Amino acid sequence: MPAQARRAAIRKILLSTTIRSQSELAALLEAQGIVTTQPMLSRDLRQLQVAKREGCYHLLTEERVTPLEALPTLLRSARYAGSNLIVVHCEPGAASAVARALEAEEIEGLIGTVAGDDSIFVAVDSKTSGGRVLDRVATTLEGYE
Repeated sequence: MPAQARRAAIRKILLSTTIRSQSELAALLEAQGIVTTQPMLSRDLRQLQVAKREGCYHLLTEERVTPLEALPTLLRSARYAGSNLIVVHCEPGAASAVARALEAEEIEGLIGTVAGDDSIFVAVDSKTSGGRVLDRVATTLEGYE
């Protein structure tokens, strides 16, 4: 089956059914006569911009999920480290991806980020801007719990 037709079937399933695992999705596809492998399914989900949120797969383009909301499992905490500096803690190896997502949020007053392995320094132009960054991270974490 062509990738485009398979992806259309996946999209239709995700819009109509709550899917909690790739094996569940593969079974529903197989019931429609569409046989797929796990690596192929992973590529299809990536191509369709699907992310797992709150234990279920969601089409990011349909839900208007922001870049940061797509990565809640990578976030751990955020706190002030000074009046114009926030430190965001992440899972090991995730800081770069989270920093890019945080910058893509276009939070007013966020000047820039510096990412290490599991920590990000976020420069802000004021304490008010820092509050916006902290609120955004907290909201993302709350949505995941």
